[in-house]
Amino acid sequence: MKRLKAFWSKRSIATRLTALFAVFLVLGGLVCLLPMCKLAERYHAEIQFTQTRDANDYTAAKLSELGYAREQLPSPGTEAYWQLRSALLYDTWNELTALTYYDPANGETIYCPPRILLDATTADGPAIDVDIGLFPIEDIIAICRNLTESGTDLAELTAYGMQIGKNFFPTRIVHADGRVFQSTIPVPEQATCVPTAAVGIEYNDLEALAFGLRVLRQYGPMNTPSEQPIFPPHGIDYAADYQDIRLTAETGYQVATIRTYSLSTCIWQSVRIPLFLFIALFALSLWLLHRQIRRTVTQPLWETTRQARLVSTLQFDEFSPDTDRGDEIGQLNRALADMAGDLHARWDSERDLEDRRQQFVAAASHDLKTPLALIGGYAEAIAQDISPEENARYLAAIEQETGRMNSLVREMLDYTRLDRTGELEHRTATDLSALIHSLVDEYAPLLEHRRLTVDIASGVHIRGDETLLRRAFGCLLENAAKYSPEGGRVAVVLRRSGGALFTVENDCDPIPESELPRLFEMFYRGDKARSRAGGHGLGLAITQKILALHGLTCHAENTKTGVRFCVTRR
Repeated sequence: MKRLKAFWSKRSIATRLTALFAVFLVLGGLVCLLPMCKLAERYHAEIQFTQTRDANDYTAAKLSELGYAREQLPSPGTEAYWQLRSALLYDTWNELTALTYYDPANGETIYCPPRILLDATTADGPAIDVDIGLFPIEDIIAICRNLTESGTDLAELTAYGMQIGKNFFPTRIVHADGRVFQSTIPVPEQATCVPTAAVGIEYNDLEALAFGLRVLRQYGPMNTPSEQPIFPPHGIDYAADYQDIRLTAETGYQVATIRTYSLSTCIWQSVRIPLFLFIALFALSLWLLHRQIRRTVTQPLWETTRQARLVSTLQFDEFSPDTDRGDEIGQLNRALADMAGDLHARWDSERDLEDRRQQFVAAASHDLKTPLALIGGYAEAIAQDISPEENARYLAAIEQETGRMNSLVREMLDYTRLDRTGELEHRTATDLSALIHSLVDEYAPLLEHRRLTVDIASGVHIRGDETLLRRAFGCLLENAAKYSPEGGRVAVVLRRSGGALFTVENDCDPIPESELPRLFEMFYRGDKARSRAGGHGLGLAITQKILALHGLTCHAENTKTGVRFCVTRR
């Protein structure tokens, strides 16, 4: 059972569905075939019954044509009896006609069995018909078996009896091994012949022949006609009809015909053409179904598998699933497309993050390399036993560079921590108006020699981390104060609604438009700001991260007299 399950599970969907369809189709065909066989059986039974009735009618008409009166039929063994058998009762093995009549001379019912003919030759050579219908049934079967088994004259049978024209009526038949077959009605031994074959009888037909003879022997002398075919209890198919045409209760005759036939052969002849058509349609249906399943299910699944492999190897440019289908495969493709989109976005984000990390490391290394080199040079100079004045100056320089390095490392740590923060853990309602007023007062020394204008709306609140917000807005104010010339204008605006939430503008030289978006990148500093007196290039990047955590964003733009930084809600 496990092997069967393993074999079944390894088959393709098209094969499995086609096999299931074939099973159901065969079951449906059998359900339709059984009633068809029943109808064919009934049809052929009616045909056989009609043919037996026609045979009866023919026999009755022949009797009248030959001038045999119903009350003057000959007694068995008389010359007239042999003439009657010669003229009338000629049968094939599968259509046996018997005659039953009343003999007023003897006062008894006479049963005239059907003729069973053998091909034979006489001593002088002419072919004749040997009638063995008057022999016992067992002898008839034995004689026919000897002839049908050999198919030639090797049986070495010799018949003794009387010849009338081309008809030979034997009284006994002797086999070469000494067996003797005796007729039920004595016949004068006037001639001999050698039987060579049983006319029209095959070896496989002997059982049907024996059965037909027994049925006629049993039902031949019936006094009540049967209008329906009789079927044997042991399964041999036959149809029988008895025509009672007695004139009176004492005189008259009855014709009985039995027609043995193979019902299975007849049914096969009836259903073979529909069966062949069914098999052809069955094969065509399976082929079309298998092709349709492959086209609508298997091949789309193979294509989906190929698309999934493209996603697994990160080949997003070649990824193109069929998302227009409305079935389950379409749902699978749409889910795969959504997954690929998320994965692509994450992959791009990871690559961007990796690029930024590399830039971060490169920029940090660049910014740390100079102070480290200076510190190393100053330390080497101190180690050479210089003058106390130079020693104090070098120590002050080392202290200054160490402070710059500490500041850079703190900013790097702050940026890294903010870069890993998905959202703020602790949010409180912050009065942004008060916070901006506080920052303006805090940076008043830096703004002392600038023309400061402040327009801060009252009652502006935001939920967030007040410490981080103070750092972000403070960075914007510090940059505006640092990069504006003496006597330049610095404008700070906070609005409750409409337009940007917060803007800070200062007079300075314009920044090239290509550099404006890069101001918020790590370690990016414009050419004019790239001096050791400037910052480290992390302030605006940290500001942008803090604002993003609060649902805000910042961008820079040039004005007629300087640069404006705008903070807006997303």
